[in-house]
Amino acid sequence: MSIMIDEDVTESEESKNDERYLVPGLVRGLAILQAFNKEAQEMTISEIAEILDVNRSSAFRLIYTLESCGYLRKASQKTYALDSKVMELGFNSLSKLSLLDLSTPLMKELRDKTKTAVHLSILEGTHIVFVNNIQSTGPFTSTITFGTRWPAHATVIGQLLLSSLPDAEIRQRYRKFNEWDTYSELTPSNLKELMTRLEYVKTQPFMVSWGHYNHDMAACAAPIYKQSTNEMVAVISVSGPITSYEESIFKNEIAKQVVETANKISKFIY
Repeated sequence: MSIMIDEDVTESEESKNDERYLVPGLVRGLAILQAFNKEAQEMTISEIAEILDVNRSSAFRLIYTLESCGYLRKASQKTYALDSKVMELGFNSLSKLSLLDLSTPLMKELRDKTKTAVHLSILEGTHIVFVNNIQSTGPFTSTITFGTRWPAHATVIGQLLLSSLPDAEIRQRYRKFNEWDTYSELTPSNLKELMTRLEYVKTQPFMVSWGHYNHDMAACAAPIYKQSTNEMVAVISVSGPITSYEESIFKNEIAKQVVETANKISKFIY
């Protein structure tokens, strides 16, 4: 099928402000997306209908369409929020934003799905540093805050970040290291054990800690990569009490969602 546009070009200036050429449904759909902001991150059908000045039935059809196309998602039983696909609308601009700017909405989305606390970490020397944290919506409150530092060798987050480095750099970082505190049988107690552990970690798409660092806590971590170099730049992780999930569910369903979120963030890191 061919589309003729030459004849339309001459009419474009004349028709630019002619409402006959507007598509009402599209205008309303865009108005819904624009209505979400820092003060209104979640809205009900009634709230959206009021903003658009339409009835609930019309609002529902618009919301249903946007949800089906991946631009809206169910945030709770009654509310909706922007979905990650909205990010693709402004890809060129988003690719210039910082890792924290890009990660926050996706971290909140992961929090809503898993009901866990969500964290973003980077490697600094022989420690991991938490640079972004989203608290759980449940009764659990994470004690991790911006700037919290943990030993890299003892955590699945740190082991993932270390696994991306050349062996020579790892040895250099740990050349004078003598704080080989152990927290479980899986904690390396010397450089040789760490190197052996990292060989295993390199083969894994994600890592799970089931009480291996904090004995009453479960954690799952997945890497975030820079598209232009395939360099691991950060790790996203979730954490919560071991009693919150069955181990099999955590290592499968929760881990899958963590990996999916890491991959979404990676798409926009250049």
